Amino acid sequence: MHRLRRGSGELLRVAEAITVLGESSSAVTITLVLQADPVAVHRILSQLTDMGVLDGCHFRNRDAGVRLLRGMRVDHRRRMHWRAAEVLYERGAAVTAVADHLMRSGGPRYPWMGPVLRAAAEEALTLDQISRAMDYLELSYRATVDGRDRAEIASVLAAIEWRVNPSTATRNFARLQTAVRSGAASNDALREAMRYLLWYGRVDDVRTALTALERDHSAASDDIAFLRSWVGYTYPELAGRRELPSAPASAVSTDAANVHRMGTNLLTALGGTGCESTVTMAHRILSRHRLDAETVEILTAALEGLVYADRLDVAAAWCDALLAEASARSSPTWLAIFAGLHAEIALRQGRLDDASDRSVQALNQVPAENLGLVIARPLACRVRALTAAGRFEEATAQMARDVPLGLFDSRLVLLYLHARGHLALATGRAADALVDFQLCGALMQRWQLDLPGVLAWRNDVAQVYLEVGDHERARAFAQRHLDLLGDAERHGSGGVSLRLIAGTAEPSERVLLLHRAEAIIRRSPDRLELARVLGDLGRTYDQLGDENRSRLLRRSAMRLARYCGAEELYRSLGEPRAIEPPQLPADAAPTGLLTSAEYRVAELAARGLRNRDIAAELGITTSTVEQHLTRVYRKLKVRRRGELRFMLSTRC
Repeated sequence: MHRLRRGSGELLRVAEAITVLGESSSAVTITLVLQADPVAVHRILSQLTDMGVLDGCHFRNRDAGVRLLRGMRVDHRRRMHWRAAEVLYERGAAVTAVADHLMRSGGPRYPWMGPVLRAAAEEALTLDQISRAMDYLELSYRATVDGRDRAEIASVLAAIEWRVNPSTATRNFARLQTAVRSGAASNDALREAMRYLLWYGRVDDVRTALTALERDHSAASDDIAFLRSWVGYTYPELAGRRELPSAPASAVSTDAANVHRMGTNLLTALGGTGCESTVTMAHRILSRHRLDAETVEILTAALEGLVYADRLDVAAAWCDALLAEASARSSPTWLAIFAGLHAEIALRQGRLDDASDRSVQALNQVPAENLGLVIARPLACRVRALTAAGRFEEATAQMARDVPLGLFDSRLVLLYLHARGHLALATGRAADALVDFQLCGALMQRWQLDLPGVLAWRNDVAQVYLEVGDHERARAFAQRHLDLLGDAERHGSGGVSLRLIAGTAEPSERVLLLHRAEAIIRRSPDRLELARVLGDLGRTYDQLGDENRSRLLRRSAMRLARYCGAEELYRSLGEPRAIEPPQLPADAAPTGLLTSAEYRVAELAARGLRNRDIAAELGITTSTVEQHLTRVYRKLKVRRRGELRFMLSTRC
């Protein structure tokens, strides 16, 4: 280094050009950057090689080049980088090499800067070099003056940010939102914007983007047709008001090369009853298309198709693969999406611990306030898992989380309401649970999503009525679900319906229904539901006097409940215990409206125990508990268990 600085100015200039050019250094590029005589450059290169400084056109000691670069004046170094970018661009060098020099130049703007920087950003994204891609695009945005081009660059920047941390508080999201509202966004920018506006629940902006796309007849491409279908799928309310166009009949194709057309076909199938066609299309999409920004929604829909078709084991395997890919490609947002889906799959399989763990994973990938509508899935699964485990305080705390207002126009609200209903039912608020389950049903019917695989809300309503002793309505709603299925064996939820109907029947009929339910559930992946069926069978055989079979069935049910992590069910399945019933206070019995037996049942119900738990606690049948509670409600003129606490505190 000292020899270079003590030598002639020509030696130093050539050495500076070499260190600025880096890997692109050659006799030709050095000559062009310095605008020097080629013969003189060759002579100086030979001289530097003889001095032991160079090996070809590169420094023998890399540190020497770094020290030389740092020693250059900032303005001089920037001019050299700008000249290097210009030379490399003219010689057709790799766009990333040109872009790296542009980043370091701080020089004037040229028309070719924007396209080069955007092409370099695409290459960087292909290699998952997210930070580098964003630097290229930010410079491209500053170097571009056309409003539509700037909107398109902002949409790509917002897409990259969304992949890492989907926040609305970023400069690029504000840029994109402004472009959409002002009409300055191109079709490509509108297409990208719609994805993230949907994520954040910005329904008005989504409507504006759709209006702009529908005005432009040239926008009738497959990817935009898919986005229209995705909007209708995500926001059925918006679809209903706008009558969003679906894919034309000519678009229905099995062309694997067009993933957007396949995605449109899949979303159409998800809204119908073609279970097998949905599974076929989902398999084709998942097996032929990798995870990227263009396919994340399509792959999500494919997984949901498998889940709704009750192909949970297959869906879990694909979800594992997508989670691994999202992790390898450094996308916390994608990890949150697929971890949430994995939580729902685990919940439907009855693996409560796994569902809870996956939910926590999804909720912790990005700040909760940035999860948008997607928070509903992991949040609902977490609440359901905690509820089944008997951890009601934790479940209630989770339900207290803030959720976007836009969620209540989205199909994801069904999961949220469903979880809230189950928590209410488990904590003795049957009336609240009934409201949530019936609201789920009303929304599904309104949105034309009333499909057994999406949510078996009629079974949930039947469960509420069964809990409060209204057997007639419980049987009616469970039967309606079977009527919707057509055949109880078509879906695992048919077994649940049979179990609920069995709960309204006499023991002799009940045992036959439960065995039918058991046969269906054993073919489904839901181990938790199998534990419930076996537990009910055990209790029924106990009522029929077959104690040995009852004990075996109960033990099997308890093992399954423990395996699933359903501690609440596990406790309720324990052998009936001969215990001293709670004593009625001496000063309450004479003036009370309730008999001693009714008081004991009412007290346990007021503490939040379910009918089957009360029966196990007092060593009586569930039917007897139901009869006592019916009389208690009539005598005390209450309609829900929560009111029992207040009434009993007044020592009726």
